[in-house]
Amino acid sequence: MRLKPGVTLDSAETTLRAALVEWENARGAQDYFQAYVDAVEKTFRPLQYAFAEPDLAGGLRTEVYRHILQLGNPNRVTFRGTAPYVTSPTGGGEEIRARNGVLAAEIEHQAAAMTSATEELRALKLLAGRPGLPVVYDTNMLNHWAQPGDVRWREVLKEQGEDTRLVRLIVPLRVLDELDRQKYGTGALAKKAATAIRYLDRVLSGHEPAAPVDLRPGEATLEVWHDGDHRDIDTDLAILRCTADLANLHPTTGARTLTDDIGMRLRAHHMGLATLRLPEQYRKKGTAMDEVPPQV
Repeated sequence: MRLKPGVTLDSAETTLRAALVEWENARGAQDYFQAYVDAVEKTFRPLQYAFAEPDLAGGLRTEVYRHILQLGNPNRVTFRGTAPYVTSPTGGGEEIRARNGVLAAEIEHQAAAMTSATEELRALKLLAGRPGLPVVYDTNMLNHWAQPGDVRWREVLKEQGEDTRLVRLIVPLRVLDELDRQKYGTGALAKKAATAIRYLDRVLSGHEPAAPVDLRPGEATLEVWHDGDHRDIDTDLAILRCTADLANLHPTTGARTLTDDIGMRLRAHHMGLATLRLPEQYRKKGTAMDEVPPQV
């Protein structure tokens, strides 16, 4: 799940709770058509403002929505037993029952979507509540620099003006995908990628998926971030989007991208994101030097 920039977890939760109430009320309405149209109109804009993924608002105004609007509003509603039964002077009973079925199914679908999103948001709040300054790893940092557990993070952060005692190191799934692809190549990069993959497997093995693992107790944790599917964009932008999402979830501290790549730093700067670098003492031998001075 991803929130729109500037949307807090609390405001997203309020929006989602209100939307869920609207769709649950529509379930028990006497006039399915009016309840459905009202629920779409009341929830579309708030959901569109709050959520980037899943696109809950986009899921409201679909072909089904347009088709239902074309059918129009039934003239009146009567009851047979406990179920609403819509009648119309222009349509037979079978047609009316079919229309009722479409409306009921779509209302149920939207209510289920809101319920599922509520569970996703609850999980996101738990992730966001973990302590430490979020620092997102660039792929190259795992290939060409010291392993995360060998870095004295408290010293590194202090040297770069970061006022925090605990760093929360995050490896996006997209980085794992890139390392896995690189390890099947040839030459030094393939060997380094394979080494990085084995390191992560050794450190994270035996722990719950996405759970933070202590690297240096009281100083650094490591976790994999189960971000959204960003395969439609390049890897660098996917990593920066992960940082942006985490920064949005941590408005007080923000988040950082750990990189030694010049292009990555420039892109981060133009996206309003902060970056970190490691001192040269942590660079592996045989890696090309980056002559650009570190950002102040």
